[in-house]
Amino acid sequence: MAIEKERLFPYILLIITCLLWGLAWAVGRLLAVQLPPISTAVIRYTIVVLLFFMILKSREKSISIPKEWLKPFFLMGLFSVALYQAFFLFGVKYTAASDASLVIGVGPVLIAFMAALFLKEKLTKEKVLGLILGFSGIAIISYFSPNISVENRFLGDLLVFGGALVYAIYTILLRDFQIKNRGRNPSSLLIIAWVSFLGWLIMVPFAFLEQPWNYTWTSDAWLEIAYLAIFSTVIAYWLYVEAVSRIGAGNSAIFLNLVPVFGVLSSAVILSEIISIWHLASFILVFAGVWIANRSR
Repeated sequence: MAIEKERLFPYILLIITCLLWGLAWAVGRLLAVQLPPISTAVIRYTIVVLLFFMILKSREKSISIPKEWLKPFFLMGLFSVALYQAFFLFGVKYTAASDASLVIGVGPVLIAFMAALFLKEKLTKEKVLGLILGFSGIAIISYFSPNISVENRFLGDLLVFGGALVYAIYTILLRDFQIKNRGRNPSSLLIIAWVSFLGWLIMVPFAFLEQPWNYTWTSDAWLEIAYLAIFSTVIAYWLYVEAVSRIGAGNSAIFLNLVPVFGVLSSAVILSEIISIWHLASFILVFAGVWIANRSR
């Protein structure tokens, strides 16, 4: 019985992680429709950066990095934090959170396709077919979603797709960095702490342009930001890394397809968004695209 529990434990961690990430779409929309998006992201990452560096200092005793790592970390911070947060929050400001959580699901297809273009991996028919299926899923939810009571659904979906694209670019940059630094083997915690910090630095000046002091920051908003920072970022990161360390990245990645499922369900519960057959059709196409594009990998 103890052995069975030990085997189940990483899968439970992954399900919790996907739930935390899925909930972020509904919470993000709650914030984006009432508060300045970049300022919200800056406050979120202020908490994230402090927590990551506290954990890094506690576990590795040092937070320093070689100077030559600053440029690649800066680029990763630009794409994975600054640009992704802008696309994420402006996206859910304009479109339904349930629709956005499906659009972002095409990310792994983009990563597989871009790896073929920039990391010299083979561009297979499966990757091309996966990309077509993924785009078909996005098109279906963008045109047929029943959630029409939003500011600008097509713009919002396009921005969320932009988020998937910039995160795919970040993933390629990360893989390139890891390949070039195999001998030095920096920890994932060190990388994410510095990438988060540099991405936060990029966002700060733009937050001042939004004049956040002119908005009303309610107690609910602070709780929602705290959720995104502590649970959806720091805790979810720790749970995911823990699961990967036990069952491997390949097996763990399969569970990421649960994120849009939880995103759609949480949006229906929290935001009263409508779930339709088009959500299911979109999910099936995006999931099929992800599976086909990545099955040879």
